[in-house]
Amino acid sequence: MNISILYGHPYDKSFNKAILQQVTAHLEQRGAAVKVKDLIQLSFDPVLELKDLEAKFTKVLPEDVAKEQEDLLWADALIIISPVWWGGFPAVIKGYIDRVFTTALVRSAEGVYGLEGKRAYSIFTTGSSEDYIRTSRQKDMLYAANDNLFGFAKFADAELKLLYSVPRVTPEERQAMLLEVNQFVDRIFDLKPGEGESTKDSPSHLALVEDLAKH
Repeated sequence: MNISILYGHPYDKSFNKAILQQVTAHLEQRGAAVKVKDLIQLSFDPVLELKDLEAKFTKVLPEDVAKEQEDLLWADALIIISPVWWGGFPAVIKGYIDRVFTTALVRSAEGVYGLEGKRAYSIFTTGSSEDYIRTSRQKDMLYAANDNLFGFAKFADAELKLLYSVPRVTPEERQAMLLEVNQFVDRIFDLKPGEGESTKDSPSHLALVEDLAKH
């Protein structure tokens, strides 16, 4: 099993870093080959520029994008570990997606889905309570973002784990969260592709289906 981890928290003592270390060790213990993409350490440029757009016509990708696409194609599964800031990804992760998930890779002009059948497991931490994240519609928006990216790219699974109120939990509660994270990524091994949650199972999709049924 080849697994790529996308990580973009700048603080080395963050809980996100503890999750990264825990997940990496756990995956390797289960026999996976793991590549960690620490975008801050890599100094990955998240700004989509003219050269990125021109690559659609020249077929010549910027060197950093070509390398990341190569590793993305290598992976059977992609794990994103990220805080939620202002309702979404940090800019470095959003920029990575903008630049690396090119239309030619995700869905070519010939209708080829280059990432079809891969699996995505997103782990997001929040500073707010579950109740606030739900009532403010942030939960819906996070699931929708997960849907839009991995659903369009035809990933077999697109699962999302939210960890709430991280700055205010006790050390014991953090340890419990780390155990939850282990159980979450175990699904990569314990379930076959397509057996986990897909975008059609997400709260945002189910809410949309429910709304459409009323019309």
